[in-house]
Parts: sequence; structure tokens; C-alpha cells
Amino acid sequence: YAVYLHNVLPSQKERRSSLEVFGSLRVGHRLRDCHTFGCPVYALQNALQAGNAIPKWNPRARLGVNLGPSPFHARNVYLVLNPTTGLVSPQYHVSFDDFFETVQTPDTSIQPTWKVLAGFENPSGGESGRTLQGGASNITSMAPPVVSPAQDITHMQHDPTYDTVYEHDDASVVLEDEPTGDMRTMDTMPQSPTNPQASQTPGTQNSSPVSAQNPSRHFGTSSRGRQRTMSRRMQDATAQGYLRNFTQAMTAYTPENVPVFLGNDFCARHDYELSIQERMRHPIAFHAEMNGDIMYLHQALRQDDAADFVRAVVKEVNDHVSLNHWQLIKRSEVPEDATVVPSVWAMRRKRDLTTNAITKYKARLNLHGGKQEFGVNYYETYAPVITWFAIRLMIVFALVFGWCLCQVDFVLAYTQAPIKMDMYMELPDGIEPKGGSKATHVLKLLSNLYGQKQAGRVWNQYLVDKLLDAGFSQSLIDDCVFYRGSVIFIVYVDDGIFLGRSDEQLTRMIRMLQEMGLRIDDQGHPADYVGVNIKKLSDGSYVFSQLALIEAILKDLGMSSSHKIKRVPMSSSKYLHAHIASKPFYECDQFNFNYRSVIGKLNYLAQTSRPDIIFAVHQLARFSADPREDHGVAMMYLGMYLNHTKLIGIKFKIQPDKGFECYADADFAGAFSKEHSDEDPVVAKSRSGWYIFYAGCPVAWASKLQTMVALSTTEAEYIALSNALRDVIPIMELVKEMKSRKFDVISILPYVYYKAFEDNSGAITGPSSQDELKDQAHCCLLPSF
Repeated sequence: YAVYLHNVLPSQKERRSSLEVFGSLRVGHRLRDCHTFGCPVYALQNALQAGNAIPKWNPRARLGVNLGPSPFHARNVYLVLNPTTGLVSPQYHVSFDDFFETVQTPDTSIQPTWKVLAGFENPSGGESGRTLQGGASNITSMAPPVVSPAQDITHMQHDPTYDTVYEHDDASVVLEDEPTGDMRTMDTMPQSPTNPQASQTPGTQNSSPVSAQNPSRHFGTSSRGRQRTMSRRMQDATAQGYLRNFTQAMTAYTPENVPVFLGNDFCARHDYELSIQERMRHPIAFHAEMNGDIMYLHQALRQDDAADFVRAVVKEVNDHVSLNHWQLIKRSEVPEDATVVPSVWAMRRKRDLTTNAITKYKARLNLHGGKQEFGVNYYETYAPVITWFAIRLMIVFALVFGWCLCQVDFVLAYTQAPIKMDMYMELPDGIEPKGGSKATHVLKLLSNLYGQKQAGRVWNQYLVDKLLDAGFSQSLIDDCVFYRGSVIFIVYVDDGIFLGRSDEQLTRMIRMLQEMGLRIDDQGHPADYVGVNIKKLSDGSYVFSQLALIEAILKDLGMSSSHKIKRVPMSSSKYLHAHIASKPFYECDQFNFNYRSVIGKLNYLAQTSRPDIIFAVHQLARFSADPREDHGVAMMYLGMYLNHTKLIGIKFKIQPDKGFECYADADFAGAFSKEHSDEDPVVAKSRSGWYIFYAGCPVAWASKLQTMVALSTTEAEYIALSNALRDVIPIMELVKEMKSRKFDVISILPYVYYKAFEDNSGAITGPSSQDELKDQAHCCLLPSF
């Protein structure tokens, strides 16, 4: 660096720099671009550099060390050493501390790795026996042993008993119908989407020691055999001293594959709690997530039912081969500018939503979408999805007017669409070509394989084109609703529901789509699919109940009919918080159930037929990543309430003189507690709740935290009303459209209307008096209805 400064700075005699003298060119150099060698550098976080957003209170910069200007970039681009990983990268968006003003005491949590990387020191801390040039003696260090970046990746060993190799020739893949008893070991472990490089040859062990002062990314092992790892942001925060009590603050072991928070990483905990309430709006997917039935291949091979997963893998590959979804080519035939994307296996147990019994083992071969590049092998990715309560509304219409319903499933839906651009994929684990290997052959995709970033959009556009060719017209309100005469077709990703006047009419529609090349399976009545018992009473009303699901929940909780009962879902005298000081749930002997699995079932029950428990379930789901003893007690309390009310369901009694009605309310900072405010930032948030009725029948309900902090009761109520009406208006417009197409709707009036019920005068007058809110910009940005 001293030589560099000598060359670029002007001399007192020549008034020119040595670089200018040598090149005979006038090259100016600004002193403000010169910085102290080895000084602290604060570089913009990687996510921000990539144009992404990060949580508001997260550090915007990470610590680095200045190693001088980059020889391959502009002179104001410097090389920055990451002291955690030992990697050096050119950085521009950085701030230099030339006078070391931000350095107060040595940070012993950051251990140097350059000696290990240079070979002067073994990863275990011993001397490597290598000497410096000039015959210097061996370099020794008193620093604790560290983990090199190459060893800082955890690996899992899998049971080779169920490893399978399928052979194929150069033209196609030929698979055995069943796995043989003599199964060979795969060449590599399946790659994780978050870290595809984390693979290891079977039989080796990662035994590198871990320094107590430089904690490893390893967090422990889940019951499915997966080792938990820290995110990059968490590693940087730990190394820079933002989270000093790393080893002490780790959450307790939980048997699920869930996010792991440090005890004082409240920002990550807060973001998780807000994200989980959005996932709860899709109860079927949320149930599968909470049940722990989705896993990677190496995790599935560790399960007791691994043989079933292997058979699912065989079936999946056989289906792809028989349908000609790919072509085996030599790696040398791949164009130079093309990227060969890794493949990933996704395994899942599909369960009966009522009994929780396993109905199917599913293996899905995916292209690793995380390795795609925007503008190279994908562009637009958006695909529409219909809402859960829109489906419920259609079922209500069918019950009232005697419509026939039929649910269909598109077999290997995404792959029915042709691929939009040339894509090349690595051979999946378990497939080995004859006379070749993964090193010599790849798969050229001929169909729209799962896992691509654009896969959902490509499939949706393909299906829409097919439906339009079949005479359907697409709704102007909801892209997932289609009309053809007196038939309505609703699309939910790769499932669909037909509504019509008769079963024969729906059968003809299904047969017509099959003749057009769509592979469709008839799944029967949707009520069977969602696990709801529908009973018609003598007064013409309907009751939706889920007794079997409640019995399954009570069985998980270990409750019988003679168990103690409660008359309300939750204790009214105690509000749930994070309870960091409380005993971890999975260390409590009195609980013998899977917390997350029960949460998935409870959410499905609350979203389908029991709105009375929606608040309690949301409260319990907030802490599913780190449950404590208090949360387990609250769940048992809710179980006692369900034990008392298991025969109760939701009642639908048609009132034709009513249109849409929305009841909204808010609890202004109802969870605030000075005692818990330091450990649970959600206490500052208000809660919104709403019910939406159509013709006197409840069609949607919610209880969720507000995403912004309200500063008054008026603001909290206004936010709740705004959020509720965002659910009402799209469905109201959809019903208007159905009425215009001569479909029966539950209204004797010539138009569909709504009423909004609110108990706060400020929130009521606010939408009609924007001048009063001009000083409250955050409220003015909310839609006014």
C-alpha cells in the first residue's frame, strides 16, 4: 500500500505522480480517496447491495478491514476483508474509519483466518510446518482454533440402505419399478436450496473443532436429521458483537425444522411473527408446514418410512420419463452461455385433514430456482391465486341453490406446460446414466419443471389459454375464476372446482378438457377434501362442523371426554408474550405432543368452521418457533374449551334481504406490558379483527396484528377497517359480476351492497374527512373506503 501511495501521489519536486511520469498522461488523484491501511470499513449489507429490503432495525452495514485499493477496478474501489469468513471482495458503498474512532476495545469474538487460509496454521490450531520465505521459523499462534470457511459447512450423513441408483441409456431414463435390495450409494448428498454447495461424500465426517469465541453456524440437529444453521445476517451480527451472548441465548432444542432465534434478536422474531399470520391464511399449506411433513431427500431417507419415499422417487422419475419431460445430453453440448442449474428433491407426506392419517407419499423433482438469474433464464414470475374465503363463498352458493360441485386435480400440473426457454439441469440424486456420470451428462428440460421461479406463471398462462380455447371466459375481477354458460370453474394453483347445474354437465366439461390434452383427476366433492361435515337443519339452515378433526386434536393433547373443561378459548386475565425466562416447551415433562403439528390443525379448524378460536390460535401460532411452558399451558386451556364445545359448528342461515356486511374492531395496544416490552416488540402493536357476512352467512373472519404502530385508538380502528374492507371489496365485485352473468346470488335487491360497522367515531368520519388526517401521513396512505 505504501508503494501504491508513492506511485499515485504527486512528488514535491515533479509536481506529478510517478504514475503520470511513467505513462506521460495527466492522471489526477484525490486525497479523499486515500484511506488508512487496515482501518475498519463498514460495507453495505449484501441484501441492500442487491436492491432488497431488510428489517428496519437491522444493521445496515457489516464490519470489514481495509486492504487497499483494488487493482482491477476504479481507484475509489477498495478491497475489504471480511474477518468472519476470511474472504476479500471489492467494495464501493463503504464508509472508512481512518482514525479508528469506532474501535474501543479489541473484539476477541473475531478470530483471524488468514494464517489458516495461507497454510501457516492448521484448522485445529496446530502448526502446519510451513515456513515463511527466507527461512523464518514456523509461525505459531496463541489464538484459539478457528474453523476455516471450507470447513464451516455442516454435513449430514444418510443411511445408504435406501440409496438408489437408476440406470438409463443416452436417449431416456429407464427405472426399476421397485428399489432392489442391493442399493448402491449416491455420489453426492442432495443439495439444499439455501446452500447447494453443502454436499459431502458418504463416509466422511466433518469433525473440525469449533472455537468457543468464534461460534460455528451449527445449531444442533432436528429429529429429521437436518442440522440447523445461522443465516448470513446472523453470522455477521454475531461476529460484530451485536449479539454477544450467542451461545447462551440460543433457543431450546425443538424437534421441528424451524427458525432459530437468538434470545435478543427481537427484529427477526418480530418479522417471523408477522409473516406467520399471512401464511395462516392458507390453512392447508400451513397445516403441512407445521406438521413437519415436508423435507429434503436426505432427511426423508432417515425416516422410518424411508422405503415409501424411495418408491415415490421411483414413481416420480418414471412419470417424467414416460411423459418425455427431459432429454439426456452430454455436458459438452450445452451452449457456453447457458447455465446448468442444480436439481433438488422435495419430499412430502400427504395426510387426511380430518384423521391426520398418511394418505400418500409424494416426491417432487425440482429445478433449483435459487440458482436462476434474472434476465438470463427467467423474467416475470407472478401467478394469481384465489383466496380461501372466495372458495368458501362458492360452496355456500352451491349449497343454497343446489349447484353441483366437483373438485379436480391436475396431474403433474406444471410439467403439462411447455418450457419457455432452453433450460439445463444437473442429474438428480439417484439417477446415473449408462456409460456416463453427472460429470459428463445433464438434462435438457422439454417441459415446465417444478422449482423454476417462473414455473407457476408459465403453468397459469398455459391453463388460461386452454380454458379460453375451450370456450371459457376469464373473470375481470378475479383471474382464477372462469365462466362457460352456467358453469363456473375456480383455479387454485394445480387444483380446481367446477360448479354447475348437474353432475352430467360437469362430467362433460372434465372430459372436454381431457380431450384437449390436460391431465385431470376427479377428486369428488370439495367438502370431502376440506374435511367438513355439512348438515342441513329443519329450518333450511346449514351447519358446518369438524368433529373428527377436533377429536384428533384432543387425542394429540392427550385429553379424553372426562377431562376438565373450559368455557372460553383463553384465559382473560393473562396475555401471552414471548416468555423468554420461562422453561422451554420441549423440556417440560407435562407436555407429550408436537406443538407445531397441533398448531397446524388448530389453524385449519379456526379458518374453516370455528371462528371463535381464531384469536387464541393466532396467539399460540406466534410462538411456534420458540414455544415456552406458558404457551403449552395456554394450548391445553384451548384444548379443554374444544373438549367442551366439540359438537359446535358454524351456522349458515340465508337472509336474502342482506348483502355484504363487515364488522371490524381493533384492540389498541392491548398487549402492551412494560414488563415484557424489552423482550417482545409486538406489545406495541394493535390487533385487528373482522367478520364478513353475505346474506347473513359468515364467509370470512380474521384476527391479526397490525403491521404498523397505531398512535391512538382512532388510528387503530381506521387501520382495522381499511384492512377488513380490502377483503370485502374484491369478493363483492365478484358477486356483482356473477349477477351480471345471470347466476343466482343471494340478494333480492337489484344491486350488491355492503355495510361496514365500526364503533369509533374518529374512524367513521376519517374516510369522509381527509382534511382531519392531513397531519397523519401514515393513515392518509391507507385506502379510504
